[in-house]
Amino acid sequence: MKIKTKKQLNLPQLIEWAWDNPKSSRNKRFVSENKEFPYVNQYVIFNEVGYAEIENSYCYGRNDLFTVEVEEEITEDTVIPKLMTTFRKICLKNGTGYQRVRIDENYSIKLMLNKAEAHSEPVETLHIVNDDGTHTLVWRNGKMVE
Repeated sequence: MKIKTKKQLNLPQLIEWAWDNPKSSRNKRFVSENKEFPYVNQYVIFNEVGYAEIENSYCYGRNDLFTVEVEEEITEDTVIPKLMTTFRKICLKNGTGYQRVRIDENYSIKLMLNKAEAHSEPVETLHIVNDDGTHTLVWRNGKMVE
C-alpha cells in the first residue's frame, strides 16, 4: 500500500529531495515556515531543469522548514509514528457493548497484530494517525488495505 504524507524539510533536505524527485519538484515553488520569524516567508523555486532559485536571495537557514508531499510504501513491517488500533466490539450480557481503541507510538502493524493475538484481542482496523489529527486506514479484514 502506498500513502501520501506531508513532511517538513529544512533547506538542504528540500534540495536533496528535489534532486531525488524531479517529477514532484520541477516548476514548483515551496514556501518556508520559519518559527523564529513567522511573518517572513521565503520561497524556493525549482525551475524546469531542476535548479533551485531562492527568492530575495537569502533564506534564514536552519529555522526555515518547507512542506513537501511524499509517497511512501507501507507494509506490515513499517514502523508507524502513531498507530491507532480498533478492536472488535465486545457485547455484554445486558445488551450493551463497547469497542476499545488505542494509540501507540512507533509500532509496526505486525507487532501490534502479534501483541493483540497474544492477548486474545481481535483487531478490527489499524490506522495511521496523521499530524493534523486525521487518520488513514491501512489494515482491515485480516490484510493491508489497497
